Amino acid sequence: MNLGKIGIIFNGGGFAGAFSVGYIKALWECGVRPSHVQGISVGALNAAKILEYENAKELEKIWLEIEKAKASTVFNWKDIPQNLWKKAPALFSNKGLWDIIQKLDMEKIVNSPMELQIVTYNESKGEKEVFSTKNQRFIKNPGLFKQIILASASIPGVLPRVKIGDDFHSDGIYFSLEPMIETGCDTIFLFLNDQYMEQSQRWDERLFNMKNSLYEEVVSFRIKEVLKEHPDFTLINEALDEETASLPPILKRIKSIRQQIRSMAASVVNGDDINFVQHRIIILNTRTPISTLHATAFEVGDIKAAIEQGYDQASVLLKKLGMC
Repeated sequence: MNLGKIGIIFNGGGFAGAFSVGYIKALWECGVRPSHVQGISVGALNAAKILEYENAKELEKIWLEIEKAKASTVFNWKDIPQNLWKKAPALFSNKGLWDIIQKLDMEKIVNSPMELQIVTYNESKGEKEVFSTKNQRFIKNPGLFKQIILASASIPGVLPRVKIGDDFHSDGIYFSLEPMIETGCDTIFLFLNDQYMEQSQRWDERLFNMKNSLYEEVVSFRIKEVLKEHPDFTLINEALDEETASLPPILKRIKSIRQQIRSMAASVVNGDDINFVQHRIIILNTRTPISTLHATAFEVGDIKAAIEQGYDQASVLLKKLGMC
């Protein structure tokens, strides 16, 4: 299968971002190499790490180190009482996250032949913003890009917003397909890390489940709009041909979108032109929730299990598509 020019989007999810480590590990082993990588929220850190080392082993190593050090190294619950008393704009300090980001070799990342796009939400202007390592501002001063990554990973209300120039930025929340399409990518891998827990008990689990439900609506809407504007792109997912009843909510919505878009698709070359490359958006998403793995918490073994599940999920899809 000719993938043409490849783009990879690492979406967010807090500690659930470990699933994406498995996805990229499987792709890398099959020789899939992107020219453009996009990161949102924790995906910004995942994407930056891929550009820094150009392999998934170092990224996996960092996640396993985080698991060993425990969730409190990033989200320290002892921060909450003090921040509530001070009426701070966030529940947690971003010190643990900043310590991880500080170790990135930004000069190496900015000078990589791959372009890194980071999505943030500009709170001052009330709009999403996409930053690129190919911007002269960052080529001249690579260290500035660390602030962009920190901002993108700063969940609103959970971690402090970050001032960039005159504006305050925070978590980009969800991916932006348009910048990837504009770069001329033929195949775009979209890594989703969503988990839906039907019987959440803790307050934070219920809160994030509600957020995830709203998030899924936005994601499905954005995919639908992009496919309307670019009917030459088709959706591919290992789960899309299975029974809807067995799918997580977001995959049910995406399956419905694919069925709606099929009738709208533009006519494309079907193999007569050997130089033709089909345009695809290939979605990877977790199928089996890990009940103790949440955006801000996990138990020992959860990170490793998420990486393994992501790897298996991606491997199955790649084999079905004849890519590996």
